[in-house]
Amino acid sequence: MLEARGLCKAYAGRQVLAGVGFCLPAGQCLGVAGANGCGKSTLLRLMAQIQRPDSGDILFGGRSVLGNRRFLRAKVGYVPQEDGLMAGMTVQHQLRLWQSACGVHGPIPGTLEELLGLEPLLPMRVEELSGGMRRRVSIAMALLNGPAILVMDEATTGLDDAWRPRLLDWLEGYLARGGRIIWCSHRQEELDRLCGAVLRLDVAKP
Repeated sequence: MLEARGLCKAYAGRQVLAGVGFCLPAGQCLGVAGANGCGKSTLLRLMAQIQRPDSGDILFGGRSVLGNRRFLRAKVGYVPQEDGLMAGMTVQHQLRLWQSACGVHGPIPGTLEELLGLEPLLPMRVEELSGGMRRRVSIAMALLNGPAILVMDEATTGLDDAWRPRLLDWLEGYLARGGRIIWCSHRQEELDRLCGAVLRLDVAKP
C-alpha cells in the first residue's frame, strides 16, 4: 500500500496543499484533478519527492519512505509536466545515464523501445527532438527502472495521437500486473478509463 498522510506545502506564505492524504493499493490508479493553481503538480512533485512537504509523510508497505533515495530509484517512475532532458546529449546517452542512476544494467528493453518508438530517436540529440518526441523520451525514463509506482503529470499532453492510445493500453496492462499510478490529466476520458478514484483538489483561499 502506498500512503500519503497529511501532506502540506506552502510557497512564499501561500498554502497550496493542506493535509492531503490517500491510500493507493496495488493495481489501482488514483486520478488527481482540479482547477489551475489548486496544487495538482505540487502534489505529484511531493509524491515523486522532487520537493519535500512542509509536513506530512509518505509510506510504502507501512514504512515511511520520505527522503529514501534508494526506494525512489528502485520503485518510482516520474513523468513531470515539463521534461528535464539535457541538451547536448543524445537520447541514448540520456537513457543510459538514468539507467545507471537507478542501478539498472543491460540494454534498453526492447519492449520499451517498441512501446515508444525509441529506436530512431536514440542517436538524436535532445535539442533535435520535437515536443512529441521529447514526451516519449520522458515517459521512457520513467519506465526504465520497472517501477512499482508511476507518478504521471499530464503525461499525454504533447504526445502525438499515434502514441497516446498505445500508452494508455500499456498502462492498463501495468495496472493489471499490480502497478500503481498517480495520474494527473485534464482529459476526463483518461480519468474515466484508468482511475478507480479521483482526488479533486480545490484552490486554497487566500
